[in-house]
Amino acid sequence: MNTIVILTALTVEQTAVISKLTDITDYIHPVSKTIYKVGTYVTNGNPIKLVVGRTNQTNVNAGVETERVIQHFNPNYLFFVGVAGGLKDVSIGDIVIGSDIIGYERGNAKEQFLFRPQFGFSSYELEQQAVSYSTSDNWKRHAQTLLNPKFHREIKIFSGTIASGEKVIGSQSSEIYSFLKLHAGHALAVEMEGLGFLEACRPYPLIKSLLVRGISDLVENKNLADKEGSQPYASMNATEFIFGLIDYLGIESKIEKFTLREQLAEITPKVYPMGIRENLIWERSGGDLSLINLYVNGKTQWIDALFQIEKGGGGDITFDKLIREMKKDYPNNQSLKLL
Repeated sequence: MNTIVILTALTVEQTAVISKLTDITDYIHPVSKTIYKVGTYVTNGNPIKLVVGRTNQTNVNAGVETERVIQHFNPNYLFFVGVAGGLKDVSIGDIVIGSDIIGYERGNAKEQFLFRPQFGFSSYELEQQAVSYSTSDNWKRHAQTLLNPKFHREIKIFSGTIASGEKVIGSQSSEIYSFLKLHAGHALAVEMEGLGFLEACRPYPLIKSLLVRGISDLVENKNLADKEGSQPYASMNATEFIFGLIDYLGIESKIEKFTLREQLAEITPKVYPMGIRENLIWERSGGDLSLINLYVNGKTQWIDALFQIEKGGGGDITFDKLIREMKKDYPNNQSLKLL
């Protein structure tokens, strides 16, 4: 049976998620005493059990709680759902599918702060399915029933980069906002837990993980937006999208059979997030760098490169050679051991 876990940071987000469930009970972790909400959700006529956990704010807390839930429940699907501040192109109530995350806190503080970003990625297949669902007639009809015209005229869905750090940004005139616009100008939203969540998922690439955020403010006038009910509205929109995606995927009835390329497409961006040049993995495996587009992010490099191998290209490289070299770098990675 497929196991689904949904994590949130805030109580308002958790409340939105558990409102979709029935027969809710508390499950207490035997060691940490963390309390999870376990309930039933009916998808496509089939009742399934979902586990809902709350991490509290910050990437550190999110990482710890994500690792704990993976070890205890071993889910097939792991979602992080919540609110975020909008940085670019979005309105309050819109939804951002976090295809990737950029951590903005790490760097070297000398005369000036030298930015050393961290990266995380949602599962490629799950992000693709989420984008597909966002264009479906089912979602478009449902979105109309959720719309609050006080905030906007249409619930838009975006897939792209989310910035993640430990700070609540309350003004567009703040130093950190200016820093983000300079160094992560492509980021659609900013939040505090996504990097910790995806970093904890990285050693378990066959667990399908996805980060979804509802926009609850646009940084400026955050307190006013909160007073007008933007957080519950954004939380519910993101929640409705996730449960619609679960229906769309037909999770409970699916028999999961993945090709070797599809399995590697989940694993490689998480163990080599900078791309095919990291640790010289592509060249060590017999690959020719000149045959791959290197002017894209690490995940896109891997998707292109793995398709090249499947078609017999990429140089003197095969899936077997690549896996053999990866196992040298990560001899204890359980997902690689299964390949």
